[in-house]
Amino acid sequence: MCVLLPGGRAVRVECSACGVHLGDKPDEGVPEGAISHGLCDDCAHRFIAQMGMPLERYIEGLAAPIAAVGPTGVIGAVNERAGELLGTTSAHVRGFQGGDVFECEYSFEPEGCGQTVHCSGCTIRNTVMDTRRTGRAHRRVPATLSRSTDAGRREYELLISTSMVGGVVFLQIEEMSEAGSE
Repeated sequence: MCVLLPGGRAVRVECSACGVHLGDKPDEGVPEGAISHGLCDDCAHRFIAQMGMPLERYIEGLAAPIAAVGPTGVIGAVNERAGELLGTTSAHVRGFQGGDVFECEYSFEPEGCGQTVHCSGCTIRNTVMDTRRTGRAHRRVPATLSRSTDAGRREYELLISTSMVGGVVFLQIEEMSEAGSE
């Protein structure tokens, strides 16, 4: 809530790192239309992490399901929220290809994750690798995943986002639901 000073104007406050709207604050004599800056919780956490916080501790502090992905698609860590979605823990995924961790049905083929004919069209892999190559973040990219589980083959719809911090690509699972379910 913003308590307005006499004159009734408020100043928009944005995160100086990512631009997210943090709220409004009373005008304190700044020019009309001015924007004040601060840091959102996620960006503040990232800033602290860049000062030497261990990777697993860093991603555990993020609210969203996150997987940290290395240069060749190998998973370095997942936070607890991602582990819950994928049915695993960070200790069980470290060093495995992304398709193995996500239980992609094609990762079980003899060529393995990243090497099958299907992998060239994998939205998850292509989005992660584009961020790795260009440093460009992607937001809410629709993707599908065919998982091989003990219960058989299941199709999932996902929205993913990627960003790169300190040479590590962070894959955020925005949404994940079984195809056809509401």
